[in-house]
Amino acid sequence: MSNAIIGNTVRLYDPLIKEIEKSKEIKIIVSFLMESGVKLIVKDMKKRVFKGCTVKIITGTYLNITEPSALYLLKSELGELVDLRFYSNERISFHPKTYIFRNGEEGNLFIGSSNISKSALTTGIEWNYRLSRDMSPVDFDEFEKRFDYIFENESNELTDEELRKYASNWKRTKILKDNIGEPSGEEVEKPEPRGAQIEALYELENAREEGVEKGVVVAATGVGKTYLAAFDSEQYNKVLFVAHRSEILKQAEKTFKSVKPNLKTSYFDGDNKDTLGKVVFASVQTLGKGDYLNKDFFEREHFDYVIIDEFHHAAAKSYRKVIDYFKPKFLLGLTATPYRMDAKDIFELCDDNIIYEINLKDAINRDLLVPFRYYGIYDDIDYSDLHVKNGKYSEKDLEKVLATNKRADFVLKSYRNMKGKRAIGFCSSVKHAEYMAAHFNENGIKAAAVHSGRDISEYRLERGVAIENLENNEIEVIFAVDIFNEGVDIPSIDTVLFLRPTESYVVFLQQLGRGLRKYEEKEYLNVLDFIGNYKRAHHKPFFLAGINPLNFGDGKTKKSRIDEIEFPEGCSVSFDFKLIDLFEEMKKNDPLRERMADEYRRLKESIGRRPLRCDLYEGVDIDIKHYLKNGYIQFLNSIEELEGAEKKWVGSIAYEFLKEIEKTRMTKSYKIPVLKSFVKDGELKGKASLDEIGKSFMEFYTDSKFHQKDLNNSNHKNWKNWGAEKFNKLAFENPIDAFLKSGFFYYDEINRELCIVEELSEYLDENMKIHFEDILNYKNTNYFKRRFKGSE
Repeated sequence: MSNAIIGNTVRLYDPLIKEIEKSKEIKIIVSFLMESGVKLIVKDMKKRVFKGCTVKIITGTYLNITEPSALYLLKSELGELVDLRFYSNERISFHPKTYIFRNGEEGNLFIGSSNISKSALTTGIEWNYRLSRDMSPVDFDEFEKRFDYIFENESNELTDEELRKYASNWKRTKILKDNIGEPSGEEVEKPEPRGAQIEALYELENAREEGVEKGVVVAATGVGKTYLAAFDSEQYNKVLFVAHRSEILKQAEKTFKSVKPNLKTSYFDGDNKDTLGKVVFASVQTLGKGDYLNKDFFEREHFDYVIIDEFHHAAAKSYRKVIDYFKPKFLLGLTATPYRMDAKDIFELCDDNIIYEINLKDAINRDLLVPFRYYGIYDDIDYSDLHVKNGKYSEKDLEKVLATNKRADFVLKSYRNMKGKRAIGFCSSVKHAEYMAAHFNENGIKAAAVHSGRDISEYRLERGVAIENLENNEIEVIFAVDIFNEGVDIPSIDTVLFLRPTESYVVFLQQLGRGLRKYEEKEYLNVLDFIGNYKRAHHKPFFLAGINPLNFGDGKTKKSRIDEIEFPEGCSVSFDFKLIDLFEEMKKNDPLRERMADEYRRLKESIGRRPLRCDLYEGVDIDIKHYLKNGYIQFLNSIEELEGAEKKWVGSIAYEFLKEIEKTRMTKSYKIPVLKSFVKDGELKGKASLDEIGKSFMEFYTDSKFHQKDLNNSNHKNWKNWGAEKFNKLAFENPIDAFLKSGFFYYDEINRELCIVEELSEYLDENMKIHFEDILNYKNTNYFKRRFKGSE
């Protein structure tokens, strides 16, 4: 084959595929990889690697042009048969574009201007030179020799851990949006995985290979969670999709059928009881009834794959019944909001497996959602005299100051100055929503109120009718009361109005996310936030940056300025000057200790008892590390929440003992089964034999698959075939030695027992056992929850 120039009249893609189809070795070195380009060639490469072809690829990270999804796609399709690497010499610029193909002594390479992207391989103006080995063996071998040197000496293997790290910090930069010619929202005839969906699918498959049977994917609204579920469940015979609203079920069915048009679907809800579809879309209110969760309707193994939408509701009884009844091969929870405000642990329902996560800020940074233009508008309403109960303002008090002509006029004027085509306004109550809809209509702006109240009024519309009217331009604004926080998508919304105090980080992000979905001719979302001196109004700048400011200590809060905060890519944030002064004043009266106490009391009111550490871990917006900084007992003492004999622990060895266990470091989970062995027959004992510890180890790692990651490595080969003695040895060589250094344990070599020091014996009662087990539960959950993220 002769050497030749391949210009834009001949696409590089065509000769590239011909070489792939006959090669035994493929070596590629390019400045960047893009998902669109990888999709063009990866299927052909996959065919070759299954026939023994080796593939080596080196790429760069300069300017964040290489897309994580492109890397995930290569690893997903080619698995361990591709050796994928990042160029590692940061002191040298990296701009090669060379494709080397070998078939024994024969070979061809292409060198020129084309990286791996759709435009570079097909439609762009690119010049590339083909060099065949039979015509220029010296030149060909020199290029290959240089590739091999860089591969061995100036590149790093792209492990799953490194890939996750790269993906978590990746942003779609302006140069990528403007100059590469790769539109992120390109239409295709049939939907296929893209972007974050490719990444999530890879992590899901990895999890299942590890033996995981349940997991949650956390992804911001607009990333395509339902499409992800449709793609991931395609390989299963019977699928169940569960949600709490009929609109969600209908949208989900439409999505599944767009992926697979001939898919047989059915509904199981108030009107239908059809179980014959390959995918059954079920209302949780209907399916969760005892009448249907039985063998007359469903065997426990009826479904191979179960999807729980809006998984943050899964702790509710109706969801629990469904989850507890069915025994699928895999259960997938989907949510944009991995938090509950009532401390019911949703993660335990999926064995604490958060398999993939992309939050709202990351989704904007990746150009998966539109950026926002935020206007913080000073509102002169005085909230300081309003009644507060359990951390919330009285609804009636709010109505008195929000549902007024003066306030409504102010909102109307601001809306007219900055409005788009379609808006949603979040109100405090039914009366407030009705009042705003009436006021806007009376002033020439067509609006409707949408809420779950029973009153019928002139401007109230049912949710579905209101959405249809908004999309058809029959109304401009929907005034809603929490009803649009989740579940129902209106991509065309380009303006959001916050008309009530929004102090919750979770609720704020839910409501903001309603308007961020991409839509034709929609470049950004307008956000009009009316802010007064309500509690924690000064947290809004941090909410916008995806930061939970409840975790800030006093010093950090005082030093953080709005101009120092990093907002999502392409977003603009503007606050009235009066608000900046207000925020500075409010910071002075918002110490961390008071925030912690407020969150604690709110949680206690919600669950009806004194919260344990695990309750705090799941149920408050403040990081639990602040509660445990000086020990949880000390925190409880500071707010006068200690009970009975616990009061004697303060300043004693009992307090120090619990604090030591709370703070003990864990690079592995080995310490947990050691400590568990001290609880026997419902009591906390002062000693545990080495045999008991070994048995606890064996049970801990054999009874739960998600515990096994710490043993599934080359250091513990064939551990599943171990007997008690090997588990005893593992325990003795690792955590027991660490515990002996703490000063609270000693080892009795004669009786082969690990013992708690004598000074603690008088404290080993039921109260101590409750705290002891609570700490172990918290440590276990904390350790394993983020394991797919590669961190504790």
